Amino acid sequence: MPRRRGASPVSDAGALGRADAYARGVPHGRLERLRSRTPVVWLDGTAAERPGAWAVLRYADVHHALTHPELFSPQVDGPLHGPLTGQAAPPDAPEDADLIDMDPPARAMLARIPSGEPVDFVGEVARDLPETVRNTLAGGLYALLRHPAEYARLREGQADETLVDSAVEEMLRWWTPVLQVWRTVQRGTDVGGVPLLAGEQLTLWLVSANHDGDVFPDPGRFDPERFLRPGRPHLCFGFGYRACMGARLARVHLRAMLVALLERPGLPRLAGEPVPLRSSTRRGFAHLPVRWTPC
Repeated sequence: MPRRRGASPVSDAGALGRADAYARGVPHGRLERLRSRTPVVWLDGTAAERPGAWAVLRYADVHHALTHPELFSPQVDGPLHGPLTGQAAPPDAPEDADLIDMDPPARAMLARIPSGEPVDFVGEVARDLPETVRNTLAGGLYALLRHPAEYARLREGQADETLVDSAVEEMLRWWTPVLQVWRTVQRGTDVGGVPLLAGEQLTLWLVSANHDGDVFPDPGRFDPERFLRPGRPHLCFGFGYRACMGARLARVHLRAMLVALLERPGLPRLAGEPVPLRSSTRRGFAHLPVRWTPC
């Protein structure tokens, strides 16, 4: 499909669908430039071997599309939480019950991090979890590793459950493990001033919406108290009645891990260079080496 109004130079827009653009993490600089210039932009899909689609980048436009499923119908694209490492995991398998336990054994999981010895959080500590939950926990831990002052603030205030809940929401906003979701235009409409035709495809960039500075001031900063203040919700799981059914599962696992981290004596540290996933759809790590150190 030819580019229409809203297209931008390939230097930014063309990179969004290429997996190698994520070798060092999400290209937030590119997303910020596109939000300010052409927040609804055509991606031809060639690099990702997918059909062309309109990328929607601003919070307001993503929120609009998520809350109007009669105009933008969802597409199901793979398992809800992705495959398990090394397992087929059919829904009726007994071992699956542990994976969706709403009282997850976070302390036992963190016990896999020996004191003083390096370990890969993704491949060894959280290896048994569904992909999206594993990516979410790795991202939450990475947020703390990157922001030691905020980690210390959380340890001081760990008895404040509202602060812990706010920190969980901020982890989800800051990390956003599912970068984009797909929608199909049901009838002629427009988004962000760009006319859309029935049958065209949209990619709603949740990670871009969650780092929209017009909604989340200083979006690159991890602020555990952000969701204690009045404001808009993040869009990590979508929004409305079509929101991700796994949202509660992810929140429960992430909160349990955060509480276990704050209670355990000592501190986690990076034990090497993290290796981000090369993916334009999922955000996680191929490897996240960590080490537990004494206080």
